[in-house]
Amino acid sequence: MKLLLLLISILFITILKAQNPIEKEGWELTFNDEFNAHELDYTKWQSNYYWGGRFNEGGLNYYGTDQFQFSDSSLIIVAEKKKAKNGMDYTSGLIDCNKSFKQQYGYFEIRSKLPNSIGLLPAFWLVSTEMWPPEIDIYEIYTNERNIIKTNQHWLTKNKKKRMQPKRYNTKTDGAEDFHIYAIEWSKRKIRWFYDNKKIKTSRKGVKYFTYKMHMIINSQLSDDNEMNLSEGVFPNYYEIDYVRVYKKKQTN
Repeated sequence: MKLLLLLISILFITILKAQNPIEKEGWELTFNDEFNAHELDYTKWQSNYYWGGRFNEGGLNYYGTDQFQFSDSSLIIVAEKKKAKNGMDYTSGLIDCNKSFKQQYGYFEIRSKLPNSIGLLPAFWLVSTEMWPPEIDIYEIYTNERNIIKTNQHWLTKNKKKRMQPKRYNTKTDGAEDFHIYAIEWSKRKIRWFYDNKKIKTSRKGVKYFTYKMHMIINSQLSDDNEMNLSEGVFPNYYEIDYVRVYKKKQTN
């Protein structure tokens, strides 16, 4: 039985990869990291936020410089119960590509596997270095609800009022048991969210205000929100990223 389940899992992964080749018809690849080098590519990423910070105000963790491990073909962000230099009790990891890549509009995709313990909030999101908002949350997932994708977009109206449109989507799967593909297609008029190549949300609200190029951040944040009890968390814990890819529409004659 265990062998049969393993073979089914391998077959599923093979099919999923075949459905997501790096080349996409009608799209031009503009950025990617397949994480095959067994070390973080610092020509693409930095391990702190674009403004230089290594923690959030009121946050529970510090983002360290050595919270990364590698498998044969993926990046693993490690969250630990480890005292940080600033006195925080937890240390985790973050990667930010603001110095190497920014883009307005396009297709942004990640293939990842979630941490398997409560107390974490892994996220894949876009933000501008010009001002905040805008921000697009491709996903945020509380790890006590690993079947629930939280999507959101934040914008500033012409009257300088902050707005957002959050939505939850139930995948009916445990995102820590296997890799899944999460993506958005962002255009001038709308943003569409995808889970394993299936469209799960379309939003037009506020999209006209997304006038800046944005860059990607991937982080594994410690959290006691959403009724998560950190004392019940298992550490160290791991957030695994197989690849990140970005595309823009090919120009047609």
